[in-house]
Amino acid sequence: MEQIALMDFRGDEFVRLTTDDRIRQCRAFAEEARYQATIADREMRFEYSALAQHWSDLADELQKHAT
Repeated sequence: MEQIALMDFRGDEFVRLTTDDRIRQCRAFAEEARYQATIADREMRFEYSALAQHWSDLADELQKHAT
């Protein structure tokens, strides 16, 4: 499994991943964003939570189209 470092996201690298690896990567990004929401100040908590949801939604869409 190839993985992109959480702080080094590049779209050109992401599109070269297999679909399964893209799904795993999206879920990893979502997990990290959820974690950041737990430690963020009140103003940023919502933003991190929304970001986590977007990454999760993208993973779900990729999964849906992969089957």
